[in-house]
Order: sequence, then C-alpha cells, then structure tokens
Amino acid sequence: MDGFDELLKKKYAGELQENVLIAPYLTFRIGGVCRYLAFPEDEEELMLLISLAKYKQVPFYVIGKGSNILFGSREFNGLVIYLGTRFKRLSFLSEGEDTIFKSSAGKTLWELGEEASRRSLGGLEFLSYIPGTLGGALVTNAEAHGASIGDLVEEVVIFDGEGVRSLSNPECEFSYRTSIFEKKRSYVILRVLLRLKNRPDRIIAANRDTAKAFRMDHQPKKPSAGSIFKNPKLAPAGLLIDRAGLKGLTRGDACISMEHGNFILNNGKASSDDVLWLIHTVRRKIFHDFAVILEPEIKILNC
Repeated sequence: MDGFDELLKKKYAGELQENVLIAPYLTFRIGGVCRYLAFPEDEEELMLLISLAKYKQVPFYVIGKGSNILFGSREFNGLVIYLGTRFKRLSFLSEGEDTIFKSSAGKTLWELGEEASRRSLGGLEFLSYIPGTLGGALVTNAEAHGASIGDLVEEVVIFDGEGVRSLSNPECEFSYRTSIFEKKRSYVILRVLLRLKNRPDRIIAANRDTAKAFRMDHQPKKPSAGSIFKNPKLAPAGLLIDRAGLKGLTRGDACISMEHGNFILNNGKASSDDVLWLIHTVRRKIFHDFAVILEPEIKILNC
C-alpha cells in the first residue's frame, strides 16, 4: 500500500470509505474489514480506480451487489470497488421492432426488468428476479427457466486494464454458467447492450409472476450467496446433496439448507471458514458417492 493512500485520495474524487466491514454489502453477510471501499459513479472513475490499484500493485476486487460471493472474514488490505449503488446509467435506442438497452454494469436485473416491463419489452422477465447486477450476471451467464442473459447480449464494452474495447456476443463465449469474463478476470465490464423485443403486457406479467412464485417457493430466505455449485450432467447439485444426506449439515453458524441442498445459509455469525468447510465436505462426499466433481458457482474472494 506504499504511496497508494495518498495517491488515491488525491486522484479519486468519488465516494470512498476506509476500514469498512464488507459483510453488509454482500448477500451472504460474511466478510472482513476492507482497507478501502469505493463507489464509482461512471466509467472514468471506475477505470481510474483500477489503474491506480494496478500502478501501486494493490490488490483489488470489482463487485456488483455481492449476491454470489463468499468473501473471507480476515482483513483485506486492499480496495473493493462496489458497482451496485451508483454505477447505474441506462439509455435506449429503438431499432425497428426491437429496443437496445445500453446499461452500466451496476444496474440490477430487477431494475432492468422493471424498465423493460414498463416499455412492453420481453426477454428479461425470468431473469429479473435473479439477485445481482447485470455485470455479475454476464460473468456466470445467469439463467432461469430456460432463459439466459447471454441470449440478449448484442455487445459488451470492457476495460482490460490498458484500454476500452468492445466484444460481440460470440466473443463473450457464453455457455452454461460461464463466459469469457470468468476466464479472463482482467476484463472489467463497463456497459452492456441488450436487444429486447416487443411483447404483449399480459405475457410479460404472467412470465414475471411465474419467476417470482418459483423463487419464493423454492429458495431459502436466510442470507446466502445463492446456488453454491454448478449443476453437473448427472443431476442437479441440490438433488445429489440431498441424496448424499447432507442437508442440514452445520459448521458454526453456517448450514446446508433443508429447503434446497445447493444453498448454504448464514444463520447469524457464520465465518468464511465455516462455509469453506461445508463446501469442501460436500465436494468430497459427492465425489465419493457419485464420482462427480462439483464445481463452485459462487466467487470465493480473500480466502
């Protein structure tokens, strides 16, 4: 951090917090104290923060609203750049019967779904109840009810640490629960162009009601990071965990949900070590019982 403190405060004029507990900013409610937490409003501020951190070789993470992250409980002597509060610009461009949404990466899927619904535009109904931001959704190619965010993408504009460049849909390499952005962590998503199509309001409303009801009926309400593991080919991860008799397994204040085996819940004061113990235990048991290697879907940072 040599010289970084002075340089950051001199160059960056946006909102900045020091020595802040990151847990309240993550849906898991787990995470230690961070040296700096920044809330950029635009692309220039975001790129400046990244450039300063790289120049001074300071560790940093860029996160949306922290909905699929396990962040270590130990102190993080670096910079966390949080996009889920201010990084939310949105504009529209009509192209015949389609409309292009040009959105900053920090816009949530819920906010995009609401705006699309108001404009009678389809495509986001099933995705709008997935917690998190557009940028985070692209990293894992978020999907629900057979719809995936990658199917809607026209173009993604990124900052790779040296300059700004645009990626077409094929260049994003979207596939099940992954994308080029998961493979190349130096790619920071700035903005996204989504193509949406006109759709009758009654169909949009019905689709959104279906998505909402499914999430309310099938997913636990306590703090979590969503699905812990990607689904292997053999069967859904939650079903394998259930068959292995692991539901309800507890370590500290962390436990595997009785409602859905692919969720680990924070019952109050769970630590990252508690969650990691459960993750490793589940992976060993599933490999032993089914010869399947479960791949984590959540991002594990500062651990």
